[in-house]
Amino acid sequence: MNAPPPPRQWRRNPAAWLVIALPAATVLAGFATLWVAASDSGVDASPDPVKRTAQIQVAAMEADQAAADAGLRARLVLDAQGTLVAVTPSAGPLAPQLQLVHPIESERDRALPLQPDPAGWRSSEAWAGSEAWHVRLVAHDGRWRLVGRYRPGDTEVLLEPSVARQ
Repeated sequence: MNAPPPPRQWRRNPAAWLVIALPAATVLAGFATLWVAASDSGVDASPDPVKRTAQIQVAAMEADQAAADAGLRARLVLDAQGTLVAVTPSAGPLAPQLQLVHPIESERDRALPLQPDPAGWRSSEAWAGSEAWHVRLVAHDGRWRLVGRYRPGDTEVLLEPSVARQ
């Protein structure tokens, strides 16, 4: 007579491992998602204070509207000496602030000081390179704001208000 085959160990059954591994992976992924959602990772695209209500994020647009009403525009020229900022029409005698806002990591945001130049305002700091940036030009008192986008390889960036003139 034939002897019955020896019982198969559960450790050698691939279906048993699926029964264990899939729920375990789901639980681990859930904890990882919870950790990312609860952490203060600073992933806001805007460095301005924002108000959050439910799933809506609201930021103040008064500075953008003031720039639009005044008809302000700016042009950044990236050259060997740094960055030249020309604002039209003139935005006043006090230097605005040039802000580089990283699109993902807020801890990499930078503010560049501007010095008077015959053609506008100049920053001697080098910042152009292989990363994209949201570029903001803000009045010294925060009264108006112009925004634009730098992409790697650009030699000029146009800055405009983010809202239309009313």
